[in-house]
Amino acid sequence: MDQNITIEDVAKLAGVSRATAGRVVGGYGNTSEKSREKVLQAVKELNYRPNLVAQGLRGQSTKTIAVILGSIKNNYCNHLIYAVEKEAQKKGYNVIICNTHEDIRQEIRHLQNMYSRQVDGIVMMSACRTDEEIEEQYKELYSGETPIVFVDRKIKGLTSCVIQSNNELASYEATKYLLELGHQRIGILATEDYSTVNERIKGYKRALEENGIVFNPKNIQFAAQSEKNKVAEMTAKLLREKSQVTAIYVLNNSLCAGVLSELKRQKKNIPEDISLLVWDDEDLNELLEITTVVQPIEEIGKMAINKLIHDMRTKKGAEESTKEILDSHIIYRSSCKKVNS
Repeated sequence: MDQNITIEDVAKLAGVSRATAGRVVGGYGNTSEKSREKVLQAVKELNYRPNLVAQGLRGQSTKTIAVILGSIKNNYCNHLIYAVEKEAQKKGYNVIICNTHEDIRQEIRHLQNMYSRQVDGIVMMSACRTDEEIEEQYKELYSGETPIVFVDRKIKGLTSCVIQSNNELASYEATKYLLELGHQRIGILATEDYSTVNERIKGYKRALEENGIVFNPKNIQFAAQSEKNKVAEMTAKLLREKSQVTAIYVLNNSLCAGVLSELKRQKKNIPEDISLLVWDDEDLNELLEITTVVQPIEEIGKMAINKLIHDMRTKKGAEESTKEILDSHIIYRSSCKKVNS
């Protein structure tokens, strides 16, 4: 591909104005079907790939911020949207919410669309897994002129600012609490392979090691948060007869419904038959008296917006990878009981 091919070249070959070619390539505004076909044919013939970041450059602010996140079904995401929107509106910005369904391809499409819409900045909770790297052809989307502040998850190989809770330490404290109650066989339910999940597992392993307990890989099961039946199946695996698991530690609240469903099916009562501890609070946790690790989501959202606005005003992105880590805490309720070890 000739890197020197421009949108002007596309417009000339298609016999349309630069503005029309820009609207077709950028996917915004209105054009006739005939003009659209001509532009797309020219794009194909010239093998033109637009500079998507450059499309986002503009002379003035649109007073719009995009929030791109994994799943609005996720309790964390719901609270984050509320916090971000509240703070952004205080600063005079509108917010566009983009849901990726934890699909990196959808995330890239949202980024492309947001550049076309000329948003001023982006808050992102990426769908990128721990060991995945962004393909070279898309890296400009993540580190271009439009500022991006990442929350919760980091992306391997990308220079960025990430704002998150102290996942490893909070998980260590949660596991230590269960160990102090006498639970030595603690089963874990986790979502897919994200940086935050791995940090929480690391804290869990550290607490086990410090207490002289050998880590058993079978005591960790993974399931997507949208797959309630799969979560129930993985819960059943943790509760297999020979496992002797006495406590279940859920690393994402969105998995909780599947866990509770399986416990009900097996007629297991909390905490008499099994202790339960989960991440991220909601009304159901309070109603069922479930002990919970609570993240400072409102603070994370507020900090993300203020950092983003600062970057937008100073025109500075992340020159090196940094982390802003905020403290989580545990709300102790009645879902965990003392057992004889």
